[in-house]
Amino acid sequence: MASLKSISASIQSVSLKKEKLQKAFEALRSHSECLASFNLQWQDLEDHFASIEKSIEQRFKHLESKEQQVAPAAAAAVSSAVELESSDVVPRPELKSLCAKMDGQGLRLFVIAHRKDLQDMREELSAALRTASDPAKMVLDSMEGFYPVKSKGDKDVQLAAVRRTCILLLDRLMSISPEISNEVKDRAKKLAEEWEGKVSKNGENPLEGVAFLHLLSAYGLVSCFDVDELLDIVVFIARRKQTIDLCRSLGLTEKIPDLIRKLISNGKQLDAVNYAYAFDVVGEFPPVPLLKAYLKESKKVAQEVRKKGNGSLQAQNEAIAKELAALRAIIKCIEEHNLQSEYLPEGLEKRIAQLEKQKADRKRPAPTMPKTQQQQAANKRPRPALVGAAGPTTLTAPLVAQLNQQPPHSSSLLADRVSPYLPSAGPYGLAGPGAGASALYDRQGPSYLGSHLGYVGGRSPPMSHLYSTELSSSLYDKPVGYSGYTASGGMQHGSLQPSSLQQPYHQSYYP
Repeated sequence: MASLKSISASIQSVSLKKEKLQKAFEALRSHSECLASFNLQWQDLEDHFASIEKSIEQRFKHLESKEQQVAPAAAAAVSSAVELESSDVVPRPELKSLCAKMDGQGLRLFVIAHRKDLQDMREELSAALRTASDPAKMVLDSMEGFYPVKSKGDKDVQLAAVRRTCILLLDRLMSISPEISNEVKDRAKKLAEEWEGKVSKNGENPLEGVAFLHLLSAYGLVSCFDVDELLDIVVFIARRKQTIDLCRSLGLTEKIPDLIRKLISNGKQLDAVNYAYAFDVVGEFPPVPLLKAYLKESKKVAQEVRKKGNGSLQAQNEAIAKELAALRAIIKCIEEHNLQSEYLPEGLEKRIAQLEKQKADRKRPAPTMPKTQQQQAANKRPRPALVGAAGPTTLTAPLVAQLNQQPPHSSSLLADRVSPYLPSAGPYGLAGPGAGASALYDRQGPSYLGSHLGYVGGRSPPMSHLYSTELSSSLYDKPVGYSGYTASGGMQHGSLQPSSLQQPYHQSYYP
């Protein structure tokens, strides 16, 4: 209708313009003596303009009659769509019952219990709210408990479910646009004033800001609050899809340039681009410079993360993740608004490939040593050798197993436990099986050797202690030896002289 009024005004101004043109023509005619071929008459021009004017009037009347036919059809289509929504979508009996009883809290609990079926629930709620005697009052009753006494904010899963349900109910109330009494509106205003002081101003709990703006829009309370403060709340929830529609329903269209400036100053250039396209102010806020500024800011943030973490692996990974997210968001924005001709994404994609490679390199395991080197590193202590007449004998695993099978308190320790597995000479320079070994235990008894090894009462030590670090240090620290024994067996003096014990192994074998 507005376009038809403008066309009508333009048609009425034709006569004024024609008079001005006639004066200009007469002025030109006064100089016709200079132009021999100037034979055009004003009447010719006037007839031409008359025909054009008549044609325009006919087309205008045709267009006007067509709009008069379309307007009722469009209104009928809208009303039929509303009727279709209310008639074809049959709400569940529980929803209708709760709305008929005006049970706002019960309605909220029912929606929370069936939130997995949210899409169908949205359609059914609009139809169910129409059955309530006062839907605005019932939805306002359901808002109770949005800010509990002890709250963890949106991080609390159950509280987040309550808040999302409250937002859904407010959104469905806006869709049916019911009449709101002054009493209910005053209650809603008091609740909005209470919420305003609790809304998170740093974006930590975005559901609070979304619900607050929905409350203002549903109950027509925008004029009761400062617009600049509302824009500050919009800045923190600008990335949410419903925020653009909220700005329209709140009547903030004229304030969009101010909002975009706030977004830019808060480092939200991507949101600024989306709002510039949504509200057709791209000429005032060109998108490409905003995207490049966002890219530069993302690199700066990544460097700060590395610096703060002192270049640690965790800080490097976090910085890479932030920069990758920014690059992908820029490419998505370029694709959504068809900016490839103005901002080529190839450079961004190459940078993503570089960061992905760095990320993959950090996840690769460190190179391991070959198995031979691992075995050598594990065998820190070489196996001891038994020294006899035939030379050193390696103490192998089978030999140790056989030695450990001998009784720990055998009366002939050297004869029964050591001598059967050795050459003719015994260990530590002792003789093999014979009189020498028996004489040692016959003359001195097992308690003598046991006392020197730290075992009292004549008990012989277990075989494992022959190579244990728990042996008395005096046995290895003193440069003594068994000088009373020979390779052929026997004992020269018939008694063990501790001062003449020889150290059988190098000290490095026993750390």
